[in-house]
Amino acid sequence: MLKIFANHLHSDLSKLIIINQISVVEESKGFELRSIGKPAQFSSVSAITAASLLEKAFSGCESRVVKMNGAIYGRTVSSVPKQRRRRLVMSFEMVRLDRASSEPLYQQLYRQIREELESGSFDSSASRVPSSRVLAATLGISRPTVNQAFSKLLEEGYLQARKRSGIFVADHLPATFLKPARPATTARTEHSPRFARRVTRMTDFRSGRQLDVGVAGPPSVTFVAGLPAVDEFPIAVWERLREQVLAKKGAHLLRYASSRGEIELRKAIAAYLCDFRGANCHPDQIVVVGGMQQAMLACALALINEGEVAWIEDPGFHQARNVFAFVGAKMVPRPIDREGLVIGKCSRQNSPRLIFVTPSHQFPFGVTMSLKRRKALIEFAESRGGYILEDDYNSEFRFDGPPLPCLQGLDNAGRVIYAGTMSKILYPSLRLGFLVAPPQLVDTLVKVRAVMDQHSPAIDQATLARFITEGFFLSHVKRMRELYAQRRVFFIEQFQKWLGDYFDLEVTPAGLHFIAWLRRREDLPLFMRAREQTGVWPRSLSFFCIKAQLDPAFVFGFAACSQAQIEQGLAKLASAVKQLKQRGPGNGSSFQIHPFSPATSSYWPSTAVRSD
Repeated sequence: MLKIFANHLHSDLSKLIIINQISVVEESKGFELRSIGKPAQFSSVSAITAASLLEKAFSGCESRVVKMNGAIYGRTVSSVPKQRRRRLVMSFEMVRLDRASSEPLYQQLYRQIREELESGSFDSSASRVPSSRVLAATLGISRPTVNQAFSKLLEEGYLQARKRSGIFVADHLPATFLKPARPATTARTEHSPRFARRVTRMTDFRSGRQLDVGVAGPPSVTFVAGLPAVDEFPIAVWERLREQVLAKKGAHLLRYASSRGEIELRKAIAAYLCDFRGANCHPDQIVVVGGMQQAMLACALALINEGEVAWIEDPGFHQARNVFAFVGAKMVPRPIDREGLVIGKCSRQNSPRLIFVTPSHQFPFGVTMSLKRRKALIEFAESRGGYILEDDYNSEFRFDGPPLPCLQGLDNAGRVIYAGTMSKILYPSLRLGFLVAPPQLVDTLVKVRAVMDQHSPAIDQATLARFITEGFFLSHVKRMRELYAQRRVFFIEQFQKWLGDYFDLEVTPAGLHFIAWLRRREDLPLFMRAREQTGVWPRSLSFFCIKAQLDPAFVFGFAACSQAQIEQGLAKLASAVKQLKQRGPGNGSSFQIHPFSPATSSYWPSTAVRSD
């Protein structure tokens, strides 16, 4: 072991720097720089400078210096990266040795390891076998016993030894032993499982891989609405803030957190909502949840008994339908006109317990609820003893004037529950949202939220709080609004170029999607088929309808696509439709067309502007 004690002057410096009691210890893979004197004997500046000098001395090495409690710790490693073992070690924890058996222990170990290998149940990334020393200590047997079993497995080709790496499962097991792990048994009688009624009431009919829509994969152009531009998220800033909160709070963030949400985050959200959304709230009214889906479910579970009425916009957010069906609510679809959700007449026996609305930007029509309708809706909920669940999605992304105040800010009767999410603003997998509830509902919602999953990750909550309070949130919103505005204009231009002959595109002053109405209903089967062929998958407007009967249309999301992707996707869809047209009839999918014109239907948002 080499120790260098440097109490000298370094001649390479333009000015003299004294290095006090610095030791360099040569280890198996590099050098370690330590202070072996008292911290008071030298300044951190001179010590770090000394470390940099030693780093120069060891050319071809990399150095990292850390200051802890006044002492300097550094480590240099070879510039040639050491290849880490990426394979997990098999544990063989299920091996059971019977010392009372007449079968030798090494034979029992050999047999059980061979059976496990033959079963093929191990993962290819975990094909490294533990050392004989580790396995012997784990099983409480001698190393010669383990080595005897390993030798037999090596001879038969189940294991292979790699120089300086260890023993691994053979790439190809002996063919003579490749047989079924278990003998054939009597076939079981298939039967349909019995599900709870709440499951069978849901309108989600997906199955198998259709349920994997959220699985990450290569980027593609789908034009599905509701997807933000995650590639523009400031990951470096987020990670820096994350490191800071971990350094400051440490293990505190690794413990169980409050079901209400971290107080710093609730304060930051309350300040933002009051300043920029026109809300009237206090941090104690905020409950942090795992996104909009959980926000809706928590409110439905807290307020609706089975068979009670819930109002929902029609057409509207399809996930809200699943939530209300799940809790056993009697769903009443309400039409949309130019002022928003239509209240109409309602008997007291059928009064809604919960009314789900998207007043700032109705989904999918894009209508903004008028001030008159907002006040009427609050008065109606108060007179009937119901509550309004305000989904304020995408309210930040308005391109014609400033964002409109939220419905909750008008509520003086304690009847509006405000729900927001960071999924559309930051990134969907963050799974952080919030509820702003009237004071009398807060404790109940916290209890329901605690039953669901106790709390959201404390580290993400603390990072988001810093992201908001230090101004990065507003900067990100402003930057994304400008980006989306550019993509919005480009999408309109390209849509007219590629699909203008087939559609009339609705242009509303806010939101991250468009509705495109087909000019000829006979073209609908062609576009349904073209979606399947190209993977460019705008949603059919009928997907969001319950009773609403509208002319065929599609909902195009544009926010997640770059300009090049927008042009590529629209061109691909147009090309596929053109080819299907050339092939003649019989190439489209069957689809039911409703003979209702959007221009005359009561569901049509007449405030929208139809592009030429």
